[in-house]
Amino acid sequence: MFEAWPEEFSPPLRRAVTPPVPVVVDLSKAMPTRQPGGFGRDKIAMKIKVGGLDLTGQVPGLLHAWARVNNGSWLGLVEMVLWTNNGHGQLPVMQWCPAPALSPRPSTG
Repeated sequence: MFEAWPEEFSPPLRRAVTPPVPVVVDLSKAMPTRQPGGFGRDKIAMKIKVGGLDLTGQVPGLLHAWARVNNGSWLGLVEMVLWTNNGHGQLPVMQWCPAPALSPRPSTG
């Protein structure tokens, strides 16, 4: 994963998480979709509202790595599934997400 990023610093600026750790992803923080000026609610076709990806709420994910950004923040590489708004479709993704969008997944035991 980090083959093209030489390790030059201590402590490291990136690290793989092995095995991956269960997390919860806040999609509104991971993938903000608000556009300046926005689109009016009534200007979006119903098929898009129903069948488009729902990037609100929270979804479970698996954290595979951390990487430091030059502004000092961290990104987590997360594997998760995005669902359509009607729940009929899904899209598996692996995405770098800002650390504030990630939280530990509560254990179910």
